[in-house]
Amino acid sequence: MRNSFQKHNLSGYFVLYFRFLKMTMMSRMQYKLDTFLLSLAVLIRECVTIISLYLILQKFSEIGGWDIGELLFLYSFVFLTYSICILVFTGVRDFEGIVHQGEFDGYLTKPVAPFFQVIARKSDVMATLGHGTLGLLLFFYSYSRLQLSLSLENVLAIVLVLIGGTLIQGALLLFSAVMTFWTTKSGQIQELLFYQMRGFIAYPLSIYPKLIKWILTFCIPLAFVNYYPSRFFIAERHHWIWIFLTLFVGIAVFIGSLLFWKTGLKHYESTGN
Repeated sequence: MRNSFQKHNLSGYFVLYFRFLKMTMMSRMQYKLDTFLLSLAVLIRECVTIISLYLILQKFSEIGGWDIGELLFLYSFVFLTYSICILVFTGVRDFEGIVHQGEFDGYLTKPVAPFFQVIARKSDVMATLGHGTLGLLLFFYSYSRLQLSLSLENVLAIVLVLIGGTLIQGALLLFSAVMTFWTTKSGQIQELLFYQMRGFIAYPLSIYPKLIKWILTFCIPLAFVNYYPSRFFIAERHHWIWIFLTLFVGIAVFIGSLLFWKTGLKHYESTGN
């Protein structure tokens, strides 16, 4: 019965998604000052990391051979991709709460795919504005400092990196969310798998031991969010393999997480809330 409800085609889902997003934005704009202050708080909180990096580089001019401009360029992709990720995948991030409150049971009775409802009904606009603003500031500053040209080639590479990096992070959030179907609590898994591991990509992969490099490349491929793509812009201008690999890895791990979602959904039992 659940599958018979899902009659919408892909274009229909896109239209529905943007309608949900429009409603979310309109609801947030009812409290403009609150939205602005929360976004500013996120921006200030994340700026602490950048200030810490700056202070470190007062002692050491480079970290793993990367100077301040290159490190800020590395950081910019972290913030930009996460700002897009959290706009689209807020419901995935908060999935544990959706299940515990019985909200997900309601999704299963609607004539729309449950996964679509999870991603469409929630958007963390404040986090998107805070992370996105900082990401843009860091990106334009570091891009100028590195004297990179604004060519069509670079613009295409940036777009592909943002898509791939967003899908990688969305996939990791989805993977940890699916564990809720079995454990009913996935917050700790999400904290370890996503947020703790994501802390490693704030610095160049080259400074870590081989085990960490292997994990961040093959197991939890967060290195493709910023480190490998940055090598294309900074050191290996003709190696498009890093850009295409980022997109390919993003698509592959996201499809894998979607298949895991379908498996978990078959085993779901209501929490009884």
